[in-house]
Amino acid sequence: MENRGKNSLHMVETNWDEIEEKIRKHRLKRLKRLAVIVGICLAAVIAYYVFMQHKSYTDYTVREEISRTDTPATHYVAYGEGFLKYSNDGVSYENVNSDVIWNQSYEMENPMVSVCESYVAVADRQGDKIFVLNEDGLQGEITVSMPIARIDVAAQGTVAVLMEESGTGYLSLYNRGGELLAEGAIHVENGGTPMDIALSDNGALLGVSILEITDGTAGTTINFYNFSAVGQNQIDNLVSSYTYSDTIIPELVYTSNGTMLAFADNGVYTFTGNDTPKEGNQLTVDEEIQSVFFDDSYFGLVFTDSSADTGRVIRIYDLRCSEQTTIQTEFSYDSIGFLDNHEICMFTANQCRIYTLGGLEKFAYEFEDEEIRGIFHDSGYRNYIILKEGVTERARLKLFGKVTEDKG
Repeated sequence: MENRGKNSLHMVETNWDEIEEKIRKHRLKRLKRLAVIVGICLAAVIAYYVFMQHKSYTDYTVREEISRTDTPATHYVAYGEGFLKYSNDGVSYENVNSDVIWNQSYEMENPMVSVCESYVAVADRQGDKIFVLNEDGLQGEITVSMPIARIDVAAQGTVAVLMEESGTGYLSLYNRGGELLAEGAIHVENGGTPMDIALSDNGALLGVSILEITDGTAGTTINFYNFSAVGQNQIDNLVSSYTYSDTIIPELVYTSNGTMLAFADNGVYTFTGNDTPKEGNQLTVDEEIQSVFFDDSYFGLVFTDSSADTGRVIRIYDLRCSEQTTIQTEFSYDSIGFLDNHEICMFTANQCRIYTLGGLEKFAYEFEDEEIRGIFHDSGYRNYIILKEGVTERARLKLFGKVTEDKG
């Protein structure tokens, strides 16, 4: 039988190098196309981020509204998953939904609060009672024998107390249960009058600012006491001391990274060191400082703006005293401070301004017939918690705010 199809078959030689080259070029083409798409998406994200970072908002929407009870004497402090609410008759810890986590009653004429991480100390200025609490509620009560001038609490509940009586300042240190750990007196004839205290987060270091008058000139000495094993070998636990002539330093604060800030009438002094604090960077200013505010990363100084009758200049610095931004405003606020995202918030009873760390006025708003008690940052770039009289609003800034009618 004849095999007719046999002579029509041919052996074809495959060029595998050519095929692999075509596959490589095809893959490269796909990668280039993918890279272009990714680049476009990335550029869009960056453009959107830049847009958001440089956008100012003039209105907001209310995501949730929660009724709340308070009095004209109620104050609010950001804390935990919500805020502390305190007044003359008690302190409570509430979340943003106004659910009460705990409530501690007392009777105080002039309550003051110190917060460090989860611990809270509440005391009656010129009184004799201190309550120590954390997120679980009351941890201890302290009763002192002299009028309280200042308190400061550490992250584990240790409380430092500055008391004054008959021209003498007294310092005491207690654990969270009320046990006395250390005490001492600072007499005018021996060392001056203490103005402020600052306790490190671990409770080991205590900074004390002491006013001294020499030949009619006021100066300040800052003493550091170490209550750990390092200070036990020193007289009165004093490990370092610094004196500044013709300078008044009325306010001290310890930040969470161990830096102590000393706010003076002519600038800011910093101190670092876990065992024996040493002088760090310093900032000297010529203008009169009107007020100061701070968080654990930055501090702000407020000056009068000489170029405007009602204006103010606000300068923000990091903990190395390096200037970050300057804000000029004619907004006459009643309260100013950092939010937990480092934005600067100013408000009155019915107006507020929020500035970014870069100096942009992010939000400006005037509330109608509503008294503002506090403003806090909520999770998200445009989310905030606004405490009005009797109402908590969970707010979100609107991308497109109010449209003002042109009446010209």
